[in-house]
Parts: sequence; structure tokens; C-alpha cells
Amino acid sequence: MNKIKRETPLMKQQLSAGKPQIGIFSKAHSLELVEIIGLAGFDFIVIDMEHTALTFQQVEQMVRAADLYGLHTIVRVPDAQASTILHALDLGATGIQVPQINDARDVKAVIKSAMYPPRGIRGVTYAHRAAKYGFVSGKQYMQEANERTTIAVHIETVSAYQQVDEICGADGLDVVFIGPVDLSIALQVSPDYLEGGLSEAVKTILESCRKNGKQPGIVVNNEREYRFALEQGIPYIVWGSDLAVFKQALTSIKQLQEQIDREI
Repeated sequence: MNKIKRETPLMKQQLSAGKPQIGIFSKAHSLELVEIIGLAGFDFIVIDMEHTALTFQQVEQMVRAADLYGLHTIVRVPDAQASTILHALDLGATGIQVPQINDARDVKAVIKSAMYPPRGIRGVTYAHRAAKYGFVSGKQYMQEANERTTIAVHIETVSAYQQVDEICGADGLDVVFIGPVDLSIALQVSPDYLEGGLSEAVKTILESCRKNGKQPGIVVNNEREYRFALEQGIPYIVWGSDLAVFKQALTSIKQLQEQIDREI
């Protein structure tokens, strides 16, 4: 069991060193679940604003809870608008994960929106949580924010897949995240990326990441997929979601209960 507060090296450093970071999609607005995930020893959560009704106020509460337990926080934003990225980072998240990217131009725009000048165009204020409400010098805060902010984008559209080399070449991008379900639907193949229809596409993406010095990320849901991720040197690993884990636990309990009822 982890201590309540963990020392947490920069996620960017961990990923760059190829050290696996194990996360989970956080879809429920439950501070208790965030705390449990941290106590269980996960490295990060991906707070999902794309497929939930979470508000930025709720996300900020979840980030606060995660901080108490040394959890890094990545916000999967609902869109790539500069204002959306600004809100996610101003509330103190470790980084962002942007879905539905189509080309390198989209990626470069995301990076500019996430970075302070001179590297980007992120709007500046010190009266927010990420800047400790102005209790650190502005120059120091902006420099450190640019150094620590983790930027991940999805490869899940046909266009993004066809331009994966250009996307992986974008300066300032940290993680190229493979969205198996959306990408398999876009390419009209099976979502099985171990031996099925998506395996060739995943191989292509991984090769592009290695060639361009980017870190790949992927969703895993079982032992075989996790082993594959480790064997392929994928450091950014998201193991399902809090709701999926909860569903699996309840289903197992219900099946056990029904089995016992039949035996008695």
C-alpha cells in the first residue's frame, strides 16, 4: 500500500526514460474513487471529458484529490479548442489528451495552445490553481509549466493514421495515443490489435513513434494486452476505466452469488 503522499517525478521524464506509467480512465465524478486509484498505486488517471458530462469545476476537484496521493492527472478534453485546453491546464492538470486529431496541423495547434510564450500562445494569468494563485514568480511558473506539461494526441481517424509520420514529427508532442475502438471503426477492421485486423495499423504507428522519438500510448484491458504493451516498449498504458472495473467487480460478485444460490 502506498503512503498518502508519494514523490512524483515529472511524468514527461518518466515517459522519456521509457518507464511504464500505468493509468486508468476516470469517468465518474467521485473523489473517493480517485483517492482509491491513488492508494492502489496507479501512476496517473485520464479524466475523461470527451465521453462524460464532467464539468471543469468537477475536474478541478478530481485533480485536487489526485494530487493528495501523488497521481498525475491527464485531462482528455472534449475538443481541441484553445480555450478548452487552457481551462484544463489552468486548473492544475499534469497534461492533456486530445481526441479526434486529423493531421499534423491540428497537433501543432494543440501544442501552441498548451504552451506559454515563446513556445506557444497559451493565455497568461497567475490567479489560478496551476500557478499557485500567484505565490510563485510568474517567470518561474511559465518556464516550469512548459517543462512539465504532458501533451498526448489520439490516432483514431483515417486521416491521422495516414499522416502518422508527420504527426509524430511534431516538436513538443509527448505521447501518440492509439485509440483501438475508434481507429478500428475508422479503418473498418477488427479492434484486436494483438493478432486481428488492427495489428498492422498498430505496428505502423509504433514504428513511426520509434523513428520520430515519440512515446506511444494504448488502452489495455487484460493480461495479454498489458504484456504486449510492455514487450513493445509502450510506456503510456491506460488500463480500462473506473466504471469498467466497477462493472467487472459487480458482475463477478453477482455470478458468484447466483452460483452459490444454485448449489444451496
